Amino acid sequence: MKTTILLIFYILTLDLCAQPSEKNEVDLERLSDEMVGLQDLDGDHDDLYENLAQILSSPYDLNTVTREELTSLHILSDHQIQNFLDYRKEQGRFADIFELQIIPEFDLPVISRLIPFIKVTDPLQAIDRSLLKRIFSAGHSYFITRYERTLEFKKGFKSSADQGFIGSPNKVYFRMRSALPGDFSLGLTGEKDPGEKLMFNVKNYQYGFDFLSYHVQLQNKGRLKNLIIGDFQTQFAQGLILGGAFGLGKGGETVSTTRKSNLGFLPYTSINEVAYLRGAGLTVQAVNNIDISVFFSLTKRDASSSVADHDILTVTSFQTTGLHRSRTELGNRKKVTEQNYGMVVRYYKNRLDAGIIFNALHFDIPLRKTPTAYNQFAFEGSKSINTGFFLNYRIRNFAFFSEAAQSIQGGKGGIAGWLIHAHKNLDVSLLYRKYAPSFYGFYSNAFSENTQPQNERGLYWGWKYRWSRQYNLSGYADLFAFPWLGFRRYAPAQGYEWLLKLTYQPVKKIAIFAQARAESKHRNLPEVNTLYQLKEGLRRNFTLNCDYGIGENLRLKSRFQYSSYFFDKETSEGMALVQDIHFSIGRFQFTGRHALFDTDSYDNRLYIYENDVWLSFSLPAYDGSGVRNYALIEYTIHKQLTLWVRYARTRITNGDVIGTGQDAIEGNTKNDVKFQVRIKF
Repeated sequence: MKTTILLIFYILTLDLCAQPSEKNEVDLERLSDEMVGLQDLDGDHDDLYENLAQILSSPYDLNTVTREELTSLHILSDHQIQNFLDYRKEQGRFADIFELQIIPEFDLPVISRLIPFIKVTDPLQAIDRSLLKRIFSAGHSYFITRYERTLEFKKGFKSSADQGFIGSPNKVYFRMRSALPGDFSLGLTGEKDPGEKLMFNVKNYQYGFDFLSYHVQLQNKGRLKNLIIGDFQTQFAQGLILGGAFGLGKGGETVSTTRKSNLGFLPYTSINEVAYLRGAGLTVQAVNNIDISVFFSLTKRDASSSVADHDILTVTSFQTTGLHRSRTELGNRKKVTEQNYGMVVRYYKNRLDAGIIFNALHFDIPLRKTPTAYNQFAFEGSKSINTGFFLNYRIRNFAFFSEAAQSIQGGKGGIAGWLIHAHKNLDVSLLYRKYAPSFYGFYSNAFSENTQPQNERGLYWGWKYRWSRQYNLSGYADLFAFPWLGFRRYAPAQGYEWLLKLTYQPVKKIAIFAQARAESKHRNLPEVNTLYQLKEGLRRNFTLNCDYGIGENLRLKSRFQYSSYFFDKETSEGMALVQDIHFSIGRFQFTGRHALFDTDSYDNRLYIYENDVWLSFSLPAYDGSGVRNYALIEYTIHKQLTLWVRYARTRITNGDVIGTGQDAIEGNTKNDVKFQVRIKF
């Protein structure tokens, strides 16, 4: 009976099958619009993009993919994921990906979005191949190398040797990786930023490239669930203690992004030179339904330091740019040794998923920030210990998730929420969080209005309503308060944020959305007689986007973005008009953009995602008045070899300098070129 039903659905979906799923093509730009409510630099969107791109290169197997892995895609609702798991448990192995249509609430639009990230593997292939054969089998490995440069010279390249950049203006990058999700992953990455110098300095832990990253990972080998050696990140519970670098928080997907995935140890493949661990992580199934995870990391961190009283060396701040172009930046490179270790014990059975977390950090140089009015609760010392627990529970159409933590030297932090499948067309999320000013989470990435989950309490309500296949309406409202002072806010304050998004997709090749968002936060007025007053700053954003295909090879995209900022009886505005074109024929693809922008101030800057070479993320700020253009060419010589060429140009009309400080460029134009080669094995 199951085979007959599957055959009927397969015949009815020949049009969907005709799409280029075997090439794993997906519009990451459209996916970014769906997942990220407001594109800016506050989120870890580059990690999101890279995570999705890596899965595209080696999709999940429907017969082994876990709940947490499906959750991390942010494509399915929690209820859809549960329906998927129930079906697989009752019916057994999937024979084909289009069998998904039999599952309740899996319609063609949902399946179409999911297809590039999934596959069905013949189980005999896995049985007949050893690990080494799987590693070296075709399609699992690749090598990429990338060169990019700004054609104009920045101020740092013209300054004296003592103050300027010591290296060339070229940016060079390479990566080698072999991976099969749920089985293994091997990787090596190297990068040199513009202004940095390729050199060997063992004393300063530099071996050619300024940044080198590597990892070896094995998964699902009997009771060994996960073993990773090298560079990795952690994602446990809701990220309150061990949140790694991957997470979205508030976004365009107003419900599913509220809850984080309990993915455990993940390979670190980003070129962001902070927020990673270097050492080893291990997860084993101690007994049925109980996993134990332990890790140890020893890394060097960039930091600024000073000599305090009694000639004691202290760290005043950690440097997070990852840039080592000048003698000053090189002097701060890998200055502090960080030792990080922890344990997670997790119990899971049926609807219950719970556990306890322990994490400790040690610095060989104590941290003591320069005192200011707002950082009196900042961490000081050389040792930080956090303990906590998490509890997740599902019952019918409700999914509860939570995590609570205690900083031994400081305060508490807690987060709790519900995912509610209220109706077949309506999903709702509720979330409450409370973080003390003295809660310290160096590797936190929990849901928060602030950059770090600290000095905040808030209540979030998100919802998504689908009244037909063509129309979706989603939104959220978030009320938050800051009990203690903050940067540019020298008094306790409160604020709010809301977003409303309407999506219309009459056919697969046309997608239109309109989005409105407002955020209210207080900040200082200019100082008067050493006293500070707070005033509300109200930011409003509006986006109208139309994405439409013409024929089989041509796609156009038009976009309008508007921003206004009201503060102290004055309003500033900004806008951008964007026209994109994407053309493909055979092995050739072309993507281009022409954008006009005009903003009154930096408060009205606009961020708009740009297509880039594979595994490279681009989200430039449109600031000032001017024109932004880029052209991207992709050519596949054969299925193992692909070339990319990208050219981008910015021209401003309201000034004769682009950038600030050592990054300033004299003149009103900036031109960037980029070349990349990928070889698949």
